[in-house]
Amino acid sequence: MGVCSNVGITPMLILTAFITAFGSSGLVGYDTGIMNLPGGNIKNFTGKYVSGGPGTDFMYALVSAIFVVAGAIGSFSSGVMAEKLGRRNTLLMNNAFAIIGAVITGPCVLAKSPALLYIGRVVSGFNAGISLGVASLYLTEISPRDIRGAVGACHQLALTLGILIAYILTLDEVLNTETLWPLAVGLAGVPAAISMFVLPFCPESPRFLFMNKGNEHGARKAFVKLNSKEDVDMFIEELKEEMEAAKRRPKFKCGQIFTAKDLRMPVLLACLIQIQQQLSGINAVIAYSSTMLETAGLDKSQIQYCVVGIGAFNVVMTIIALPLLERAGRRQLLLWPAVVLALSLLVLTITVTIAKQNENQPIGRTLGIVSTVFIFIYIGGFAVGLGTIPGLVVSEMFRQEPRAAAYALSQGIQWLSNLLVLISYPDINAAIGGYSFLIFLVVVVACWVVFFLYFPETKNRTFDDVAEELATPHVVLGKHYAKGEGNGMQIFTNSNFPYEKQYDA
Repeated sequence: MGVCSNVGITPMLILTAFITAFGSSGLVGYDTGIMNLPGGNIKNFTGKYVSGGPGTDFMYALVSAIFVVAGAIGSFSSGVMAEKLGRRNTLLMNNAFAIIGAVITGPCVLAKSPALLYIGRVVSGFNAGISLGVASLYLTEISPRDIRGAVGACHQLALTLGILIAYILTLDEVLNTETLWPLAVGLAGVPAAISMFVLPFCPESPRFLFMNKGNEHGARKAFVKLNSKEDVDMFIEELKEEMEAAKRRPKFKCGQIFTAKDLRMPVLLACLIQIQQQLSGINAVIAYSSTMLETAGLDKSQIQYCVVGIGAFNVVMTIIALPLLERAGRRQLLLWPAVVLALSLLVLTITVTIAKQNENQPIGRTLGIVSTVFIFIYIGGFAVGLGTIPGLVVSEMFRQEPRAAAYALSQGIQWLSNLLVLISYPDINAAIGGYSFLIFLVVVVACWVVFFLYFPETKNRTFDDVAEELATPHVVLGKHYAKGEGNGMQIFTNSNFPYEKQYDA
C-alpha cells in the first residue's frame, strides 16, 4: 500500500475522510443552503396548497424551524448511537435517513402536497443532527495526531462546499423554478447513497474498537490502514494506559456530563463555543448581505450571484484555515478571528443603520458598499475561526468515555442556539434594525473573555492530557506550549510524534 509517509496519510485515510465529508458533512451544508434561494417558490407552493392564497413568511419559516428542531433531536441522540453502534456504523445508518428525507421531499410539488415537504425536512433535519454529532468525532479519532486538525476540519470544509453547491443548483437558470426546486432537494439522496455503498469498506475508529469493544485485533488492523506514521504498538499501549486510568474512575454514565466535577469546565467550554458560533450573528450577517447589496445599487436579479460569491468566499477562507490549524493552533484561531468578528459587527451596526436611513441617497449607497465589504471581512473571520474550530476542539477536550455524549450535547446546544436566532431575529430586526448586531457583539465579547482566560491549546496533545488539564480549572493566560517536552505523553518518545507541554512563562 503506497503512502505519503512524511505526513502519515494512507489511501484508506483519504478514502474514509473523503466519503465521511462527502456523504455526511457535506449533506449538512447542502440541506442547510438548499432552501435559501428558492424561498419565493416555496412560499407560493405552500400558500397555494395550504391556504389557497399567497404564501406567508410563517409557512416558509416553518420549513427551516422544523429542520432545526429535528437537527437538535438528532444531535442529542447521536451520542448514544455513536457509543452503541460505533462512529462509522452510526454514519452508515444515518445515510438511510438522508435518502428517506430526499425521497419524501422530492415529489412534493408533483404530488401537490406540502405535507411531504414538511415531513421530508424533519427527516433530513434528524439526519443533519446526527451527522454534526458524529462525523467530526469520527474524523478526529481516525486521524494521525499531527494532522488531526486538518483532517477534522475537512468536516467544516465539506459543509461550506455543500452550501455553495446548493446555492449554485438553486440559481434561477438551474433548478430554481416552480416545478424543479424539489429536484434540487431530492438530489441530497445521491451522495448519501454513494456513502452507504462505500462506507462499509472503511475502518471503524480504532479508539472505539479498543476502548468500547475491547477488540485489540480490530483496533490494530484499523489503525494500520489509517495511520502509516505512528507506531501501532505505542498507540495500543497508550490506549491501555487510558483504560487503566478509566478503571480507577467510576463507570461513566451519560448523566455525569452534568454532575462530574472534572467535566464541568470542558462541558461549559464545549457548550459556550457552540453558543458563540450561532449567536455570533453569522445568519444575520448573511441575511443582511442581500439588503446591503441592493442598497449599494446592485440589481435584484444579480443578488443571487453575489450570494453564490459569498458561499465561494466562505469555502476559500475555510481552505486557508486548514494549514493554520496545525501552524497557529486551535486557541489562536478561536481567539483572534473572533476579534475580527467583533470589530466587523461594531462597524456594521453603524453602517447598516445609516445606510438604511439613507437608502436613496449617495451616502446610503456608499455605506451599502462599505457594509458589503465588512460582511466579507466578517465571513472571512468566521470561516477561519468559529466556522472551523468548534467541531474540532470539542472532540479534543474529553477522554474516551464521555467524548461522544459531550459532543452530542454541544451539537444539540448549537441547534437550539440556531433555533433561538431563527425565532427571535426577525422580530428583533424589525424593531431595532442594524442595532441588532450589538446583541451579537455582546455575546462574542463575553465568550471571548472566557476563552481567553480558560481555553487551553489542544494541538498535538493526547485527549487525556487535555482532559486532565481541564479537570482542574485554572487561568491559562501566560501559559505556553513547547514541542518536544512531554506532559502525559511519555509513551510517545519517538521524534516522529510532536507534542506540546505546558509551562509557566
